[in-house]
Amino acid sequence: MTAVLLITFLVLLLFNVPIAFCMLLSSLAALLYADINPIMVALETTRSLSNFYSFLAVPFFILAGEIMSQGGLSMRLISFVKSFLGHKKSGLPFVTIVASQLFGAVSGASAATCAAIGGMMIPALERNGYPRPFSSALSACAGTTGALIPPSIALLLYGTIANVSIEKLFVGGIVPGILIGIGLMIVTSRYAKKFNVVVEEKTCLKERIRCTAKSIWVILLMLIIFGGIMGGLFTATEASAVAVLYALLVSMIIYRQIKIKNLPSLFVAAAKTTAALSFLLACASLFAWTLSIGQIPVIISNALISSSDSIISFFSVDLSPETYFFWKKIIILALLNIALFFISMFIDVAPGLLIVVPVLLPVSEAIGMGTGLSAVHFGVLVVSNMIIGLVTPPVGSTLFVASGVGKTTINEMLPYVFRFLMVMMIVQLLITYIPFVSTVLPSLMG
Repeated sequence: MTAVLLITFLVLLLFNVPIAFCMLLSSLAALLYADINPIMVALETTRSLSNFYSFLAVPFFILAGEIMSQGGLSMRLISFVKSFLGHKKSGLPFVTIVASQLFGAVSGASAATCAAIGGMMIPALERNGYPRPFSSALSACAGTTGALIPPSIALLLYGTIANVSIEKLFVGGIVPGILIGIGLMIVTSRYAKKFNVVVEEKTCLKERIRCTAKSIWVILLMLIIFGGIMGGLFTATEASAVAVLYALLVSMIIYRQIKIKNLPSLFVAAAKTTAALSFLLACASLFAWTLSIGQIPVIISNALISSSDSIISFFSVDLSPETYFFWKKIIILALLNIALFFISMFIDVAPGLLIVVPVLLPVSEAIGMGTGLSAVHFGVLVVSNMIIGLVTPPVGSTLFVASGVGKTTINEMLPYVFRFLMVMMIVQLLITYIPFVSTVLPSLMG
């Protein structure tokens, strides 16, 4: 059954069948081969996903991102950051990175962040002397922080599947997301010395105050979400509803860029995105259930543990139990990172998490990362690894969004993308082996 599932999936993937249908058709083929009624199983597994209360936050955050894009909030964010950083040699790339992180702090989605910020910053970067492929690559990689900085749809899905506190996962993603941003800034500062960049004039104090005043409502929204979650005033799901209501009121009453007549098209756009994601998640849920029937989680867990044991015994046999467990954990996490990196190259984050998380839960328990802050650390490292795949071919969704927004080809972007990826991988190692990075803020929560 498992062989039928995986072989069918890989064959369909090689024929460029959309990933959702690859998972759906391969699951149905495996279930038919095992003489299991595929209709009843498909209905039950896809329906069970909608029973999670926390999953309600997904459409709300998608809608909040649409409102921010059309309501002028993203434009004011860019103006605010630009007034403080735009005059520096690497100013506009810095603006792109910081604005992407701030936008991601409300939308929770990398593709939406890349489209909203990249659509405005790529032409601006090109006018200042940066090549369009570089600007598009930067927008793609900066947009991935939208999948990690809270509220993160990816972290929300992980917490739902693994039964880990979503609020603590959200807060745990803040420092890793900031580190990725700092790493991208270091790379872009080196590029700014190579390109013939036009440095903009320094913004006067009066203009900075004006830009800050215009964006204060956007900044306040982020503070409400972070403060509310960390202070226990509302859950992540409730925060998503607060974000929609607040963004809608600001866009309609204060900024006045959304009219009542615009609401139907805005809701339809968000509904289409939600429907496409829901179908993808439903197919992934069925695929994950079929994998579990084939005992794949147990097999992979045992394989990782036995591989680490073999590696340790090859180099040393005389170790104390504590030292042996320490090296065992180090090796398993290294193998896990490598495996997740290759998986994320072919499967998008949302369906990928539905598939891999049930498989990895036994692994997290085997290395003592199944409960408490260790479970938060494990969740952040899995999600941060998976989002690297958003900017790696052949399936990197954010890469394709940036290519479309920037009107350039992926082949032209790749030389720059690979340099940004090196930084993201270094940060991934820090997240993996230094728990403090992802647990320092959650540890302050009650």
